[in-house]
Amino acid sequence: MKSKYFISCDWGTTNFRLRVIETETLSVIEERTSNLGIRDLYESFKTSSTVTQIDFFSEHLKEEILKLSQKYQNEIIVVAGMASSNIGMKNLPYADFPFHSNGSNLNAEFLETTNGLKIILISGVKNNSGMMRGEEIQAIGLSEYLVHVENGILLLPGTHSKHISFSNQLYTDLKNFMTGELFEVISSTSILANSVIKSPWNSERKQAFKNGISVGIKNELASNLFSVRVNDVLENKNKKDNYYYLSGMLIGDELRYLQHTDTKIFLAASNPIFEMYRTALETIMPKNQLVLLDDLALKNALLIGQKKILTLHDTK
Repeated sequence: MKSKYFISCDWGTTNFRLRVIETETLSVIEERTSNLGIRDLYESFKTSSTVTQIDFFSEHLKEEILKLSQKYQNEIIVVAGMASSNIGMKNLPYADFPFHSNGSNLNAEFLETTNGLKIILISGVKNNSGMMRGEEIQAIGLSEYLVHVENGILLLPGTHSKHISFSNQLYTDLKNFMTGELFEVISSTSILANSVIKSPWNSERKQAFKNGISVGIKNELASNLFSVRVNDVLENKNKKDNYYYLSGMLIGDELRYLQHTDTKIFLAASNPIFEMYRTALETIMPKNQLVLLDDLALKNALLIGQKKILTLHDTK
């Protein structure tokens, strides 16, 4: 029977979000967030738990559920993210590419826990060179924007950016890029750390960012990274500009393989990452080749994807 409400759980490595959702409209009725992600909870499990891993995680989930209004506490919970990993509630194997935009061949398991929760736990997707958990739900939620396109690539930037190829309602391939993590490491712990200063993204930094893109797309990243220090020491460039010059180089390197493609590119991200990737893409390809999906589309994508999984479960 179709549920009038469901509880959306987005359980990442370092964060936790719980929302009561009206199934028909996807309106958010209630929401709770915390910084207690899978990683820290798993460390607590290892050091202090006397129960099974699934019971440990479900007890924490139950504690959060009980903070919601009582009328919603028995609704089914659709869980995406790292909860299905080996450090989460239950380790589910990755599904394989290709996967359908309706989510029908993703690996999802219905669980009834010993403390009375009813959960649909969703695993990730893998290919020979990459994997993701959570972004596949966003992808099936965003597929309505791709449905009329024969071929495309969906970009989901982040700490580990995902480029997901799409063809005829199937997600067919995945490329992972460690762009965000590389930027964090280089800008904070390398010799270049003293040559950059973190600052908010604004129009004043845009030209420095575009200069970095021009360098990054040349496929000579390793030999050009030291130019960040040269800008600082020898040319006395602004360190705030240098911060975005470095970012532009790394993002340019990530996107350089797209320079000569005529495939439609779909970008979905939140600001300021959205504006930075938009600037980079518009630098290397015609604007009419891009489909820009804003922060609202991305926020709704997880809920649309979870609803698709819930609907598949309701029809079984």
